[in-house]
Amino acid sequence: MRSLNPTIIMAAGKGSRMKAASNVPAHILREAQSRPKAMIRIGQSAHPLLHHLLLQLQAEGCTDVCVVIAEEDTTTEAHFRQAPIAGMALSFVRQSTPPKREKPLGTAQAVQLALEANPRWVEASITIANGDNLPPRGMFKVLFEHEAGLPAFDPRQLGLPSERVLAFAVLHVNERGSLTGITEKPSLQQVEHARWHDGQPRVSMNYFRLPYAQLLNAVRSVPEHPVRRERELPEAISLFIQLGGRIEAISMAGAFLDLTHPTDIENAGKVMDAGGHDLQGRT
Repeated sequence: MRSLNPTIIMAAGKGSRMKAASNVPAHILREAQSRPKAMIRIGQSAHPLLHHLLLQLQAEGCTDVCVVIAEEDTTTEAHFRQAPIAGMALSFVRQSTPPKREKPLGTAQAVQLALEANPRWVEASITIANGDNLPPRGMFKVLFEHEAGLPAFDPRQLGLPSERVLAFAVLHVNERGSLTGITEKPSLQQVEHARWHDGQPRVSMNYFRLPYAQLLNAVRSVPEHPVRRERELPEAISLFIQLGGRIEAISMAGAFLDLTHPTDIENAGKVMDAGGHDLQGRT
């Protein structure tokens, strides 16, 4: 099978907020507490979120995916061995926790593990996606048109609670539309400085597409954050730019399905049963 638009899905997160007690029906809380976030079943089809994401990737032009899962995950790989997606080359790598640490080394290391496990992708641009949310349909199709790019979303159109949107990273661009920086958890002043030509900032939903070799160099080289002690993907993206890489910030508008809290599960199911979200367009 020819490898088209190879993609890494990060699905190794612990999902501690999802597993916390919440005012939701007991069956939803059991689902949240017993399965990895990406494998929570939504909608009448009862397919895991990751299943929906893989089908969306396939429909928009991807045939090859590597999913990064936690070392203790006994659900994800077993599910897709039993229920493979026809026409999709699907592989898995596990991100472990090193000795004397309480958690793995971070998202940059997760991407590194997937890249090193798939050297056949060396001539391709690699897309990075999240296993715990579902982007608007059409986003991947647009992203696949670019050798190096990231979707830059209008925060007003994400369809998410405002308190979550305020926590997203804002994107800085130059006059050519190239990314110049990412500010995580910005202050109000930083948001003001990140406004685009229409007076609105754009936020990152942690989807990226970069050439294999340059991406691998960046995720291998990025140091641990001095406080959080993780090698973080946004810092690796910043390093990519510092080393001379150019990333186009692709302005988009559309709503996401996001699984952060147990209360999101029922809402996500209703949206999927109604047909899901479509990309509203490039802004």
